Amino acid sequence: MKKLLLFSFLIFLCKIGFTQSAKSPEIVQKNDLILSKEVYFDFGESSIRTDADSTLQKIITFCGKRKNISMRLTAHTDAIGSNENNLKLSKSRMAEVTRFLEENGLMMDSVSTKVFGESNPVADNDSEEGRQQNRRATVEIYQFRKLFKVEGNVRDKETGKGIEADVIVKTKEKRDSIRTDTSGHFESLVPIGAVVGIETYAKGYFLESTMLKALPGKMPALKFDLPPVRIGESIEIKNLYFVGNQAVLLPKSEPELPKILKFMQINSDTKIEVEGHVNLPNSPKCGTSSSHYILSVNRALLVYDYLLKNGIPEDRVSYKGYGNWKMKYPKARTEQYQARNRRVEIRVLDMAEEKEN
Repeated sequence: MKKLLLFSFLIFLCKIGFTQSAKSPEIVQKNDLILSKEVYFDFGESSIRTDADSTLQKIITFCGKRKNISMRLTAHTDAIGSNENNLKLSKSRMAEVTRFLEENGLMMDSVSTKVFGESNPVADNDSEEGRQQNRRATVEIYQFRKLFKVEGNVRDKETGKGIEADVIVKTKEKRDSIRTDTSGHFESLVPIGAVVGIETYAKGYFLESTMLKALPGKMPALKFDLPPVRIGESIEIKNLYFVGNQAVLLPKSEPELPKILKFMQINSDTKIEVEGHVNLPNSPKCGTSSSHYILSVNRALLVYDYLLKNGIPEDRVSYKGYGNWKMKYPKARTEQYQARNRRVEIRVLDMAEEKEN
């Protein structure tokens, strides 16, 4: 009987171990391309040009004190002259680039090189413009990293059903654009410990995004519930914060503007009003001639101007200030709540598809 109980207990432990292993995050080790630059040469020359000098200096600065990095160099020529001479010329170009990097203090864990002569063109050699593109050396910087898979789901906020969406996964050095499957599922490999931004977009829906640190076993379940876009509906532009009493974005909020632009590009039949708001708690509604009201107008105008400068037609966007008339926290006392009052929202004015339905 004791043996039977012990045997059953061992089976139970094995099952637990198996279950935990199955839930463990998938860790992948790989050389990840983090930078790729090209330097160009004059016809028949291998000396470093002024523009190439600048590009190589940027590479050196980028590498800085990074660890676990390696470099791959390739050198090329146009198709003028014999293949034998072009191979010699590409070797000389390779040597010049290598010498420049070494003399300027760039240290690598490993370097691989390859010369191609005229055999690997990126452009047609029938024009001078094409030949110039082919007279090049390519510098690729790789970093050895441990990556793990993050995954999540994009859903309709009202129905809970998965939707097909565009997902952008960004770290400091990498951007991954993904299309979810029909169930709304997506996955991407990210470096362990990196700060990751995830943005989700779908036609007919407001955008959603989040920032988190990529830590295996400590990640929350990634579920993005997108609100459907409807006429009259408003949504706050998250993380769009302003300097107090100014229509100036805080630096950390500047990356939010391209998100609004992408929302407008995907929802190409949607017309919006950009609404500006200020923080004036525990006070009566400000008048339209007050500095507070004008400030709310200027905050909305900042977003409006950005959209127009980036190709959104004027007839799809308008802007309006609301002073302190619609504060989220009318009695705000802490900076956290006051910052939420200093905001911009977008309100849907018209949708061609909704009209047709």
